[in-house]
Amino acid sequence: MVFTEKFAINLEDQRNQLNLAQALGLNLGLGFDPSIWSFLKDSERQLIQLMDGPTPPEPDASGNIEFGWCLYFLNGMMPNVPPLIQSSLQGIKLILTSIGGMPTSRITSAQWKRWLIQLDSAGVLKGDGTLVSTARYALIDPGWALSLLNFLSLKLGIRKIVPFNPVGKTIQVTRPTPLRMALFGDWGTGPYLDGNLAASPSQLVMQQIQKKAPDMAVHLGDVYYSGMDVEEHLRLVDSWTYKAPLGNFTLNSNHEMYYGGHGLFNIALNPASTPLFQAQGSSTFFSVSFGNWLILGLDSAYNAPQRNMYLDGAITDPAQKKLLKDAGTSGKKIMIFTHHNPINETGTIQNNLWNNVVSALGKNPDYWYWGHVHNGIVYSEKSAAGSVKCRCQGNSAIPIGHASWYDTNANISFYTNSPLGDTDPRNALRIKNGFALLEFGQDTVKETWYYQDGTLAWSS
Repeated sequence: MVFTEKFAINLEDQRNQLNLAQALGLNLGLGFDPSIWSFLKDSERQLIQLMDGPTPPEPDASGNIEFGWCLYFLNGMMPNVPPLIQSSLQGIKLILTSIGGMPTSRITSAQWKRWLIQLDSAGVLKGDGTLVSTARYALIDPGWALSLLNFLSLKLGIRKIVPFNPVGKTIQVTRPTPLRMALFGDWGTGPYLDGNLAASPSQLVMQQIQKKAPDMAVHLGDVYYSGMDVEEHLRLVDSWTYKAPLGNFTLNSNHEMYYGGHGLFNIALNPASTPLFQAQGSSTFFSVSFGNWLILGLDSAYNAPQRNMYLDGAITDPAQKKLLKDAGTSGKKIMIFTHHNPINETGTIQNNLWNNVVSALGKNPDYWYWGHVHNGIVYSEKSAAGSVKCRCQGNSAIPIGHASWYDTNANISFYTNSPLGDTDPRNALRIKNGFALLEFGQDTVKETWYYQDGTLAWSS
């Protein structure tokens, strides 16, 4: 993994904050919630199951394989960790050791060495299409350590969460012609070399969006690895080359909350830093009114519980609840945008976020789009969504593969599954990334999904 000078400065600043806090004798870790350890042990169990069996992890198993490597890393066993990350890890470990209770890893160095034979090549796929490999932005990319270290900095009190802005902006669009909106999620990787492809998936998606020339462009959140100031600059603002005439918008996410929301609020949504999201204002939620439509972009990350690293969305603040309540009595059709998923991946269960939104709205919305899950999925009426037209659009940049769990699932009408077709052996299991284009009439919406090469994926 190669760090730019800006990343080195950012990590050095984090290490200096840690050293200063220790020197001042601050009560770091006071009130530390140890429930994170249960989550990380369950996550590690999933990774071991996938790699060594006897059976792979099932849908809705405890933990999340995304963090299956964390205990191995925290115990100082992971090889090839960049020096600045290693330095920050040592400071975090010093505090965690003083608190006590950090579990050892069940993964042995012999296991890890054996796994690397697969992980350094094409990798292994989980049933939801998660690509477990050491490739850039795949599950074992060493850069994900930034997410963990920044999250633990929050948990230990080294960094505080940025204040929430309760004043959301409403954009009124009055025109006789349709409103065209591009929608893409989990896009914040920035440019990088990806096998034999001409550009990274995020760049290819942005190029296709520019060709479609929508009136608005909405990112459903996630700037990697953890929404640091420099990452918001490089991988969101500088990489967003299309200036939509009626505005660009971006949502909060779990990865941006790992850095306490500082990069999102202070860089991306700060007009003194960039005019890119000027239409959105400086808040992480907004609404668009057009014809008989109210389109609500909501912040499901700020109040998400930390016990499992912000993975389960929540909307509990008074400002967004009022926005939802007012929308519910408007008589208009409602489309919801969130980063987090309101139902589980396989469409069998409504999550707490569903209850948060529907309770405040006073009814079911008509449509709901989200990211977070790195796939493109259209859910059927047989799913837990029922009559609500639910779509996952979290497949705009992160490398993914074929999701075998979805093959015969009656809850899913469609999922993106077009082979990437790259001759690089490390990309052998990959499928194409993509985005959605929504065309709103006064009382209608046409949904068209495209892959990163501009080919049609699905349409309503």
